[in-house]
Amino acid sequence: MVVVPHRPLYKAWIFCLFLVAMVAFSLLTYEYGMNQGLETKVEVLKEKEEIQTQLEDSRRQMTEMRQELADLKLGGEIDTRANEEVRQTVEGLQDQIAGFREEIRFYKGVMLPNVEEKGLRIERLNVENTGEPNKYKYSLLLTQVVDKHDFVQGGVEIALLGSEGSSEKQLALSELSEMNEEKLARIRFRFRYFQNIDGELSVPVGFKPREIMIIAKSSGRNGQRLEKKFAWQLNGG
Repeated sequence: MVVVPHRPLYKAWIFCLFLVAMVAFSLLTYEYGMNQGLETKVEVLKEKEEIQTQLEDSRRQMTEMRQELADLKLGGEIDTRANEEVRQTVEGLQDQIAGFREEIRFYKGVMLPNVEEKGLRIERLNVENTGEPNKYKYSLLLTQVVDKHDFVQGGVEIALLGSEGSSEKQLALSELSEMNEEKLARIRFRFRYFQNIDGELSVPVGFKPREIMIIAKSSGRNGQRLEKKFAWQLNGG
């Protein structure tokens, strides 16, 4: 007969060690997840701070230019040409400040949402000339307005509405681009805060664009389908 010593304290000690190890593992896992989210937020906030600094620099430059203009006028040392150059510089700085303010409003909206309609959003679309006939570049901005920024993913469809002769037509992105048609059936997106989707459009000769239609679909349990039309308007000349 084998006698097995009864050691209740030893078993209790082993059990306590197991509990401590489980708690430590849970805390480390939670901290890692928090750090990952914080790192992304820090990147966005850092970019926002850089824009704020640029905004303050532009304001200071504009104040200095206005003072210089006032001093020159008082001294009678300014001519029409110099006056025009200073005026254009001040206007350029004002436009720059307006752009910085818009960017700051955008970052505030993403980081500190205060709207009732939350979720995936088609934020804005810019279309510009490329310098080549009938070729244009576009930049589409998608954002996610939520309290908890998990990744959102899905696809975007782009179509051009307009006319050719006396007929109304709708052209899919696959008809407006030289890229692989399969890839253009739906442009994929995946982001936590926002994502820019850039590309080019080759408009057929004789086709007159009127609107661009954007359809964005997110996947998952709470998937959304958004549709938004933008007037055909070129930015930047």
